[in-house]
This record gives sequence, structure tokens and C-alpha cells, in this order.
Amino acid sequence: MGRYNIPAKRSSVPDEPDMQTPPEHRRVQSDIKKKQKTACQIAAEEKHAALTGKHIDQPDTIETENAIITPDEPKPELTQQAEQVSEEGHHDAVLFIRGVLNEAISRGSSDIHFEPKTDHYRIRFRVDGVLHDYVDRPGDEYSSIVNAVKVLSDMDIAEKVLPQDGHLELVLQEVDRKGVAVEKDASHIPVSSENKGPNKDHYYDIRVSVFPSVNGEVIVMRILNRESALLSIEDLGMDDKQLARLREVLLTSYGMILITGPTGSGKTTSLYSVMSELKSDEKNIMTLEDPIEFHLEWLRQSEICEPRGFTYEEAMSSVLRQDPDVLMVGEIRDPKTAEYAVRSALIGRIVGSTIHANTTIGTIARLLELGIPRSLLAHTLNAVIAQRLVRRVCQNCMGEYEPSKLHLAHFGLEDATGPFYRGCGCDQCEGTGFKGRTGLFSLMAFDDDLRALIYDQRPLAEIQNYAIEHGMKTLKMDAAEKILANEITVEEAARVV
Repeated sequence: MGRYNIPAKRSSVPDEPDMQTPPEHRRVQSDIKKKQKTACQIAAEEKHAALTGKHIDQPDTIETENAIITPDEPKPELTQQAEQVSEEGHHDAVLFIRGVLNEAISRGSSDIHFEPKTDHYRIRFRVDGVLHDYVDRPGDEYSSIVNAVKVLSDMDIAEKVLPQDGHLELVLQEVDRKGVAVEKDASHIPVSSENKGPNKDHYYDIRVSVFPSVNGEVIVMRILNRESALLSIEDLGMDDKQLARLREVLLTSYGMILITGPTGSGKTTSLYSVMSELKSDEKNIMTLEDPIEFHLEWLRQSEICEPRGFTYEEAMSSVLRQDPDVLMVGEIRDPKTAEYAVRSALIGRIVGSTIHANTTIGTIARLLELGIPRSLLAHTLNAVIAQRLVRRVCQNCMGEYEPSKLHLAHFGLEDATGPFYRGCGCDQCEGTGFKGRTGLFSLMAFDDDLRALIYDQRPLAEIQNYAIEHGMKTLKMDAAEKILANEITVEEAARVV
């Protein structure tokens, strides 16, 4: 985890050239010194310009208090000045990053994108699953922003051609009666909170990714709110029948519960909600994650580190010796992980995980592709949940409209009479017509007859038809119900289903 105060490194360039060095080497040292002095002046001007966006011109000379010194005249006293300017430049970059994070959180963003262009860089926020422009900034300050992000996230600032991942923790601190934020811990990035109420700290885990591109390194920060991570299963968006079936599944003492969907569909949030439902002082709940998205005290969490050989396969082969009652695996992505997860469920553990597939029946196909025999699937699977996230209609500016017949037919609503509503755009939704998100769910719970169909190697289409006849809703069915209830628009549902 990154630290807030990072001491500046001392320059490796000598203050004075060694007169015993050959003349050609002294000329090289002089050139290096020239570049260093010019960089000092640029950093000094960035102190003011980093937050104003003004262009910084590179000077031909460096002006001191008493004289103008050309870059060809080395002065030892500039070394200490360079260190001070470097530290102040880093501090200003941290202040700017702090402001961007504060603004993103106030808008309810899930991700922040720093995207370098030819002569500038753009910052965008992902709100309710859609990217929105925030601001364009001059490109000459971008290197200091990238370096500050790397330092805060414990990355290598010298590495510029390979992707890097990091993490930092952010605290919206408690506010006293005068509205002054009280700093708690310098190891976090403190951000002053507004209207959060007294004596309340809000913790955010920021997952940082740096990726090289043609114009520079792209930064993406994923904002993970610990409070929103701990949603109860009632708050996920399931209807009463689905919720009752899920609670019944969670009463079992062994078996697998898998959650599937594309990236960004809320699988991890739902998985944490399931783990929270199973929470008990009498149970040892362990997790294997890559990376750990939410740091929670009541879980025994372990992070996969593939560069050091600690893979899902290696972790799964040893974790049962830790005597878990419930095991959460971040993702089933290869045959070995799938095999160990099934084996853990067979010997009396509850295993919860995510897997990439489009539908509930597609999850069974995916497990078969990973080499799991149908006989084992029939005995270990308790439930498969497919899900999507869709934006809700803004309740403040909703108005009646006529959706297209094509979209209505996609959900079997061509004969529906409406009325249908959508958001018209207001200050509360920032003109988008949407405010917040809800989930679309398809829950396949396994009973004895369904297990028999799988064991008997019946076609997947027959298995799906049986599940639908016995109460399973598809994602389209769930979307249609929420469209008729005017929670979501038909166009928004068609975007994700």
C-alpha cells in the first residue's frame, strides 16, 4: 500500500566534475548537469502550473537570487534546491490526484481514466457503467502525475514499457462541527469530506493499473467502496421468489455457488454479499483473490501472486489444510482451479466463485469445457447466478415516451400497452436521465431432477427448459419485469442483455 510522504531521492549526478576525469568525460558530465538544472527550473514552475493548466516554457538560463547563471556553470548549491523542488512538485501532483479522487467519489464514479493524447491528457469518470468526460489538461504535466500515482501505489517509477498494478487506500475523514477534516493516518491519502456527518470515516480501496500506450502510460483507477461492497442479498435487486430460492440454497453445508457475467457486471459484489450471508463466528471463511478488492476484517483473505509462483492452482492445492468451512475463490479460470474447487465442494465445503460465461446454462458448458465431468457437476453445483447491471431511470425527471417496437419485441413486450417512462435529464442525474443501477438476475437452483438430467447427459437446451418450467427466470424475463415496472428503459436493458 502506498505511503503519503515519500522522501525525494538525491541526485546521482556529482556536484562538481572530477578534474582527474578525461576531458571527454567532463563534457558528458557538463551536459548532464545542464539538463538537470533545466529540469529544476521546469519543476519549480510546475509547482504553480500543475493545478492551473498553464503552459510551461523551457528557459535557456536559470535565474537565481543574485545572478543569472548559464547551464554551463555548475553550482553545488543547486543540488539541495533540486531536491526541494522535486519534493514540492510531487506534493502538488498528489494534491491534484486527491482533488480528482474527491470529485470522482462525489459523482459516484466506479473508475477514473487518465488518457494521454498527443499534446494533452484527458480525465474521464465511469458513472453507472458509462464513461463521461471530466477535464482535458496540458500534456507537459502528465509525467509528474504518472510518477505520483506510481509512488502512491508502490509501483516502479523507472518502469515505463511494461504494465503495472498497484493499490492504495483512501480515507474520507471525519468532520468536526467546524467542518474541518481531521487527519487520522499519514499512510493513507486524506481527502476532506463534505456533508458526511460528524465522527464518520469512509474507506475506499483504490485499485490502480498503469498500461503503456503510444502517447504515454494510461492510468485507470477503480474505486471500491467498502460500504457498498457489503450489500445484503436483499439489496442486490432480486425479486422475492429469487431471493427465497437463494436463501434456501445457502442453507446447505457443502456445494458450489457460481456467479457469472461479463466484466463489470457486479459479480464480485454479489459474491461478497453471499459470503456476508454465510458469516458466522462458528465458521472459518477464507478467500483466494487476484487481487483483493475489498479488505474485510471478518474474512481470512489471501492474494494470488503469480510472479512468485503463488497461483490459484498452488493456493487451491494447499488451502484445505487451513480447515476452511467456506471458501471464496475470486475466479475459476483454468482446469486445475476448477478441479480443486469441485474437489473442495465434494469433501464438505461451501465454495463460492465467479466464472466468465453469458448465461446460467452457459456456465455448465464452460465447466464441461474445463474438463469437469457431468457426474461431478451434478453432485457439486448448488446454484448458478447470471447477472448484469443496468442503469435506473432517474425518478426526479422521468417522463412518458414511446419506445421502439423493435426493442419491445426483443423482450417479448410487443403487445404491452405501457405507459413507458424515461429520464428527461436534470441536475440530479447530470442530464443523463439515469440515476443509480440495479441488477438483472437469472438464478438456476439445482434440485434432484435437474441433477439427474445433468448426470444422464441430457442436452443443455433440455436442461434449460426444465429449469425455466420450474421457476427459473432468464435475464430477458427479469429485464421485462423491470421495464414494465418503469425501473429501467427498454433501450438500456437491450444494451446489456
